[in-house]
Amino acid sequence: MVRSGAGALLFGLCVETVLAGHAWAHATPGPFSVQVQRSARTASPFIGSAMAVLATLQDAGVLPPEGTPEANHIIRFVIQFQSVFTKSENEEVRNFVRRALAPEAGGRDAEVAGTFRTTGWTADLLERLSDEESRYTPERLHLLAPGFAPFNLSVEEFHRFMQLVRDARQAFRDRGLQFRDIFSSRRKEMPGAGSS
Repeated sequence: MVRSGAGALLFGLCVETVLAGHAWAHATPGPFSVQVQRSARTASPFIGSAMAVLATLQDAGVLPPEGTPEANHIIRFVIQFQSVFTKSENEEVRNFVRRALAPEAGGRDAEVAGTFRTTGWTADLLERLSDEESRYTPERLHLLAPGFAPFNLSVEEFHRFMQLVRDARQAFRDRGLQFRDIFSSRRKEMPGAGSS
């Protein structure tokens, strides 16, 4: 479980990274402080959902020690990939999401994707993305690179993220638990939970 001090640190890192990523991806003229204040208000569900992902991965025991460069790298890409999948107009990225949602969405793929765009990461989407990524060959996965590049992310980072999700799912199954239940519980503890 994330201790209160660790939760505060995680929240601070998430806010910093989300705001930096938001400012970088959507630079507009004007004072930075105004942009940060506006971003902080609108990003709350996204910050909370990224924090819930990280807390869930930590609960599963699949994250490296807190404060290490690798842990900080994971925090960054969990947040930035959320931006990729909510904002990217890249056709390969959009097709990837459509294929991930298609098998089980029962015609609700637009609804699931729409919910994600307003609330951020969900357990359902993470599970489906990780399943879809595992079906891709390395060559096919590299077709996503142009969609990741504007967000300063790589295919290798995406593979690492999806592997963490798969490892967490397995760790919870080994304990008789479900990833989605742990994520749901964690999401309720985080900022913007009322938006989800």
